[in-house]
Amino acid sequence: MADQSVSKLGIASVTLRAILSASVRLWISPFKGQKGAQNYFKDVMFAMMRTQLANLSLAQDRYLNPPTTPTYIAFAKAQGFAPESIKLPGGAQAHWIGNTNAKKLIVYYHGGGYVIPANAGQMQYLMEMKDSLIAQGSDTAVVFLAYDLAPEFKYPTQLKQAVELLQYLVETQGRNPSDITLGGDSAGGNLTIGVLSHLSHPHPDIPALNLPSKLHAAFLLSPWCSFNTHTPTFLSNAEKDIFDGRALSRWSSAFLGSDSPFAGDLYNEPALAPASWWEPTADVIEEVLIWGGANEILLDGIEEFARRFQKGFGGKGGKVSTIITAKAAHEEMILERLLGYKGDSGTGSAQVVQDWVKAKL
Repeated sequence: MADQSVSKLGIASVTLRAILSASVRLWISPFKGQKGAQNYFKDVMFAMMRTQLANLSLAQDRYLNPPTTPTYIAFAKAQGFAPESIKLPGGAQAHWIGNTNAKKLIVYYHGGGYVIPANAGQMQYLMEMKDSLIAQGSDTAVVFLAYDLAPEFKYPTQLKQAVELLQYLVETQGRNPSDITLGGDSAGGNLTIGVLSHLSHPHPDIPALNLPSKLHAAFLLSPWCSFNTHTPTFLSNAEKDIFDGRALSRWSSAFLGSDSPFAGDLYNEPALAPASWWEPTADVIEEVLIWGGANEILLDGIEEFARRFQKGFGGKGGKVSTIITAKAAHEEMILERLLGYKGDSGTGSAQVVQDWVKAKL
């Protein structure tokens, strides 16, 4: 990674560009109409985020985002609960939100392009989901994986750690897979799909995991399904989302260890997998939610994966719900927390996912 002082100098330059971009957007946003984000505030903020994320380096990505575990400890302190964690045999950690003895679990994999740690917005979203489930009488807790990040740790490190967490919960803690729901946002959605692929087609570099029963469900929030940055929604949603292809290319190259657009495989680029690949997945999980925002640049990849998954998994009796929310950006429900919204910002994204989860748990 780059020298810290160089990162600070570069960050100052990128931040200035982002502020200038937002300043320009303040004036032109009212004239963008359907080409811009859902509301004026988001349109300006997204313009700033796009500029910043496009121009940062990997070292600067990391410098601006503190590691997952210290962020979790600070979040727990702010929320008034004692942090509790799992140390997996391979060295990775997983962190609890809620009662560690809860009957039902949400096993969550965070987003961030496999480069950026988990943030407080993701943790807040998970805590709100857990609280809503408890309020309806469902004894549920969340455990999320602090997986090792690229570029220091490349694929398939993260998939191996994600499988190891699930194995630990089932084989060491004695959890029933039917009480476990998987979830993930963006790269974490990619990782969740990778776990499902591994359960039905063991990855050649990762030990197979044979579960005694099916997992209950999985929810995928804006899953990163394709590394192709040249699909139509990268143009049609270019001014509606929080990043563009430059950031995604930087992150996928770090994750895969290659700049080649053909470096992905069926475990990490699920939009490439044929419908037949997903047929055995009906034997390892009952139900899956695929959620995407109509304003996100990743939408083409999400919808292509959803079509193939529906045909394969759904064709073998698996239950699939695909929801595309109008005017919503990438992982809208988490963005709302990061931008300071206390509830819905006008798209209904958080509610539609929460309603699905509550109906299943």
